[in-house]
Amino acid sequence: MKVINWIKKHWLLLLLVVTVTAGGFIILKTMKAYSNRSQPKIGPMVESVYGIGTVTARHTFQLKLGVSDTLQKLFIQEGDTVKKGQRLLSFMDNHVALAPFDGVVTELPFKEGESVFPQIPVLTLTDLKNPYVIVSLEQEGALKVRKDQTAILSFESLRNVRFQGTVSAIYPKDGQFLVNIEVPQMPEGALVGMTGDVAIQVESKDKVLQIPMVAVDKGMVTVLKNGLAKKVSVKLGAMDGTWAEVTDNSIQPTDTIILPGKP
Repeated sequence: MKVINWIKKHWLLLLLVVTVTAGGFIILKTMKAYSNRSQPKIGPMVESVYGIGTVTARHTFQLKLGVSDTLQKLFIQEGDTVKKGQRLLSFMDNHVALAPFDGVVTELPFKEGESVFPQIPVLTLTDLKNPYVIVSLEQEGALKVRKDQTAILSFESLRNVRFQGTVSAIYPKDGQFLVNIEVPQMPEGALVGMTGDVAIQVESKDKVLQIPMVAVDKGMVTVLKNGLAKKVSVKLGAMDGTWAEVTDNSIQPTDTIILPGKP
């Protein structure tokens, strides 16, 4: 009876204790649920345009005939390295084809004695030395690219090594926007036709408020305020592949950003 009377007398205090405890539990549960967090940072930002680059030969030669003939003699095989002026093959009309430059025979589809028809490649010779890289870009990215901008390249088998190049040309071709990149120190083993990731640095800024790009989902970012998670719309500017510039007041430097991942 005394306990009941005490509860009746102090019910407001008990309700306050239960409310505070429950609130603390909710905040603690929220903090645990969003354990993957990051802080915004302020610093320099280098905006880049990204694409897949293809190592491309500077010189390629395809031998084609104007009239039908028969391949009489092969002096080389696919994969052979030849010198300028070296004999490549001959035909029944006694015509002998010579190498126009130093290179490697990369295609030889016909065998001795076979008929060769006009405008069909009989041989392809490729100069594998001093290649460059071609990147195809979307229109939005191509508008930001200029000659002499710096490009950073990486290849699948050399992920921990980056190579620097320079934009030498940008031009349209067959509905694409192509960028030529000169790479003075092309990695050993990077053969013509291989592909790699390319980041063309198009703009540099100082003292920019940045958040991790992985935190952005359809223009929204989850921010932790007073122990509770809240989604806010964010306007982004430059991006460097890892961090994104915040161009409005949606995120403050003191905010905590929630990153996606398992609780």
